[in-house]
Amino acid sequence: MVDNAFEIAALSLVEVRSQHCSLKSFPEGSSPTSVEDAYKIQDTLVNQLGGKSVGWKIGCTSKMAQESTNTDQPFYGRMFADSTHEGSGEISFANVFAPIVEPEIAFRFGEDLAPGDGSFSAEDVSDAIDSICPAFEIVDCRYAHGWPITLFPTIADNGVHAAFIMGEELQEWRTVDRPAIKVSAQTNGEFITDGVGANALDDPMNCLMWLVNSCTSRGHSIAAGDLVTTGNIANKAILAKSGDTIIASFSGLGSVKVSFA
Repeated sequence: MVDNAFEIAALSLVEVRSQHCSLKSFPEGSSPTSVEDAYKIQDTLVNQLGGKSVGWKIGCTSKMAQESTNTDQPFYGRMFADSTHEGSGEISFANVFAPIVEPEIAFRFGEDLAPGDGSFSAEDVSDAIDSICPAFEIVDCRYAHGWPITLFPTIADNGVHAAFIMGEELQEWRTVDRPAIKVSAQTNGEFITDGVGANALDDPMNCLMWLVNSCTSRGHSIAAGDLVTTGNIANKAILAKSGDTIIASFSGLGSVKVSFA
């Protein structure tokens, strides 16, 4: 890609948000053609958006999500303070196009993990974690062709992140059997899907290790206080429409709620 292609691509994604008009295609010569191109566009987009970062999202940690994105690897994006909610949240369709609600297991880090000479071990990552909580990530398709989205444009558009709703944090997170966590989700009071923590790379801890080493290998740090959500653990996608209220209950963790107006 030419030197300014990342800026051109990122600007087109900024305009999608500011004008609420879905993107038909990237400007000529700026479409990402590799994972690294896509992350460079993402970095540029995040800088152009200028929001206060509160942490990281991980996507495609379940087989269902990987199949829909036609990939065999996870990806990451950033989360921001102005689209993060505690306990419950309300999302306006003036700000989204085709939202999907993803029940997820999230963690808060209590220590910095910065780029170094080698990779981080499971013990390194575990020692840096402060808490666990139930969560929803809202992802959104800002491309005119609609869902599904392949990997490169997904990464480029900040991992298609739209919003994050976090439940009550549990500090005694080591006592939780993460793979065995069960989730049950309802839309407008009717059961819609269930899932299990093991859907996220067999154990959400594996997602955290992947994220830490992927981010630090690209020069990014995980900061004390950062939230990290580890990917959709539901067995099917929950597509939301205006007027929907979606609640998910997580065994041993609590519940989260989101409404769409």
